[in-house]
Amino acid sequence: MGKVYSRRERVETALNHKEPDRCPCDLTISPPAYQELCDYLGTKFEPYWWDDCNHAFPSVEVLEKLNVDVMHFSANAFVPKNFTIDQDEFRDQWGVQRIKIWDTSTDFMYINGKPPLEGIEDVADVYAYDWPDPEELYDPEIAVPMVKSLYEETDFALTCQFGGHLFEMGQFLLGFEDYLAYLHMEPEIVEAIMDKTREIQMQVETMVMQTIGKYLTYVRLCGEDVGTQNGPLIHPDYYARVVKPRHAVEWNHVKNEFHKVNPQGKLSIHTCGGVYPFISHFIEAGADMLNPIQPSAAGMDTEKMGREFGDRLCFHGGVDSVRVLAQGTQEDVEKEVQKRIRDLGQGGGYICAPSHNIQGGVPMENVQAMYEAVARYGKYPLL
Repeated sequence: MGKVYSRRERVETALNHKEPDRCPCDLTISPPAYQELCDYLGTKFEPYWWDDCNHAFPSVEVLEKLNVDVMHFSANAFVPKNFTIDQDEFRDQWGVQRIKIWDTSTDFMYINGKPPLEGIEDVADVYAYDWPDPEELYDPEIAVPMVKSLYEETDFALTCQFGGHLFEMGQFLLGFEDYLAYLHMEPEIVEAIMDKTREIQMQVETMVMQTIGKYLTYVRLCGEDVGTQNGPLIHPDYYARVVKPRHAVEWNHVKNEFHKVNPQGKLSIHTCGGVYPFISHFIEAGADMLNPIQPSAAGMDTEKMGREFGDRLCFHGGVDSVRVLAQGTQEDVEKEVQKRIRDLGQGGGYICAPSHNIQGGVPMENVQAMYEAVARYGKYPLL
């Protein structure tokens, strides 16, 4: 009989590119879908944390029912202290307006409103902006006792999201369409936003690592979407020349601080869409794991990515949440999970999860089928 792994050991083993007893799995889900999942599972609707970026962090009871290995929590990286999920509008700590929109009568999400730096003309306007103090972006009085108790009282691999958004912050502050114009016409403004954001985020990252890093298996920096459904959002050469050096400074700073308290800690980055042309750059800049692996996006061939990068990069996600989880049958879900584990999980290095947050309206039978399939097809050695 083989070794019996705790959830935490299972994830740690996989992230060290070794095979545990089975492929670990994770649950990423939106608040409306989480409400539906609780109803389906017959559990109390009691997430222990919300955030304003359309994430619900499931309770221990829900994670145990689905046999999930990873537990997320917020390090208050983007959420005002008085935020509640029933608010229709507010401003986050960066001054970005957030507005709730409803896709259906039961499914909502928050989108960015009027950008606070709309129409600025020079770099001086960037530095004159009322930037947040790092202390506004992380509250150790909330985070430390919560994560310490989760570490001591559960065996989940713990992770949190914070920092990042060097590239995306310009989209939030300038507005997406104008941001693309600034990239071409006034790149020095975009680069100033990246640099000021990095200065603040690195201080936040130091605080997080010093206070709770020892309890975490891996950390995930906030999104840096450089891909779209049809391929890269920006030219890979621009990324390599301008964005990558800035990412490398930040990512290696996080890892250095993390390794002071947890030498095995890993860094996950999030970037949506067709990002295949960037993957080698991500590895060189210091990423240990890539999320969310969207197979429906251009160029995101999981078999090819696993073969080409699987010995140097871990993968998180991959199970098509658009065409399969939302529209497929339970048999389709089973086949999808089997394929992604086979493509991305050879020799470890894979956390099986949805290709992005499960949204409201997804059949909950499909969600349950996904985790049952992980248990069935994720056992090592893979068939």
